[in-house]
Amino acid sequence: MGEFGIGQPVRRFEDKRLLSGNGHFQSDNNLLGQAYAYVLRSPHAHARIRTLDLTTAKAAPGVVLMMTSDDLVEAKLGVMGVPLQRKRPDGSPMFARAFLGLSQGRVRYVGEPVAFVVAETLAQAKDAAELIAIDYEAPTPLRRQRARLRYGTSAPTTSPTYSRPAIKPQPMRRSPKRRTSSRGAM
Repeated sequence: MGEFGIGQPVRRFEDKRLLSGNGHFQSDNNLLGQAYAYVLRSPHAHARIRTLDLTTAKAAPGVVLMMTSDDLVEAKLGVMGVPLQRKRPDGSPMFARAFLGLSQGRVRYVGEPVAFVVAETLAQAKDAAELIAIDYEAPTPLRRQRARLRYGTSAPTTSPTYSRPAIKPQPMRRSPKRRTSSRGAM
């Protein structure tokens, strides 16, 4: 097995410092006039963003800045490229799409950044993010779409051709007792 194979420990140079309590973290450093940022993320795996209302969130106490994808486009901040050019197993270059930092009109995975909030304290930034009104339109599951096509708009939630039988409790089966050998016992 090669270096860093499955199950092999990976030694890091910072372990001793962090495990002994001598580590320093960026959140330990505070500057005069420092602001805090919070990223509001999508709760949906796939959905279209119908509306995104920031009016009440911008009026929240302590809010310094609030950005969405529209603000990034308006500010001409551009897209983020992929700094590391990865390769496929055959050696050819792997395609990596450049992306905007915040979702544009659609979220494609749970946790995708939707809005960026900057406030005087972290608690104020989180509170302001909770005030953002987002209306998501999640697509209906494929089973429901097929049922609507088959039965019209008054489609049942489950297909009538498939019904799950009632599960009856089964008595527990006892496993056969194992014989213990007396070998080695004195």
